[in-house]
Amino acid sequence: MTTKSLPASAFEHGDHRRYRRGCRCTKCRAGANRQNIKNRYLRQTGRSVMRTADRAADHLLLLRAAGLNDKTIRQQTGICPDVMYRILRREGVIHARTENRITSVPVPVADGPSGGRAYIPGHGTVRRLRALIAAGWYQAELARRLGKQKENLKQIIDRGEDGQVAQYVAEEVRSLYAELYDQKPEDRGVSTRFADRARQQAADRGWAGPDYWDEDDFDNPDFAPAINDDALGMHQLGALRRAEIEHLITFNLSHADIATRLGMSENYVRDIAREITTGNRRNRPAEGAAVNPYLKAAA
Repeated sequence: MTTKSLPASAFEHGDHRRYRRGCRCTKCRAGANRQNIKNRYLRQTGRSVMRTADRAADHLLLLRAAGLNDKTIRQQTGICPDVMYRILRREGVIHARTENRITSVPVPVADGPSGGRAYIPGHGTVRRLRALIAAGWYQAELARRLGKQKENLKQIIDRGEDGQVAQYVAEEVRSLYAELYDQKPEDRGVSTRFADRARQQAADRGWAGPDYWDEDDFDNPDFAPAINDDALGMHQLGALRRAEIEHLITFNLSHADIATRLGMSENYVRDIAREITTGNRRNRPAEGAAVNPYLKAAA
């Protein structure tokens, strides 16, 4: 919930704020002119009413680190989401009153050490969010359930596993994952269209779903889920078969026995065994080419 802008009728004629809200009477024009002259004087004397976003952004980060979520921060500062995230990106300038509203919000003080103040590696948080997206939970729905803006959640995901997050955010995401990982989004009010779009987004970016993760693996930076199920290429498969045949030859098994054990033709096993014992390999075509491997390639 954000503070609504006051209407023009809330101010007397002659107030520059009434002029900015659309009143063009003589008194309001005069009031606007007086305010412009004042602002010009303040700028010329180094006391501009406009500020860079840095001080306000630093205070917003302190409020986040102290455990306040973005919705609570906006309620206490009276700023809208667009202004808040523009400040956090440190874009442009803001009015001194906006800076004062933000910096006047006290940072909560804990009685003892607070884990929520600390920033920790974000790979576990990012992995859990991406896994939920792969399961069909689209970003806007996750943001709603976390009480955050979609843009804020997108920033966490886009920073990737090398970024950092506040510990309280990591705990919120961990709890949300525990609640949703085994739930089908369509059974919890998510439309099929949005769920399919989320799954496609995850597939396009190679994000693994919950089935590929154990809970302990999320926070292990060295773990990488095996999500590539592509079939082996011809040469990779041939190398594996050759190694198996070479191993079984050392047990003095017959070609027929080896073929039976490996499910291959006896002629194939004999040819590979000849290569191994003589050191002369067959001429092989490029993968996918339909030529006789026992004939030399045409010059």
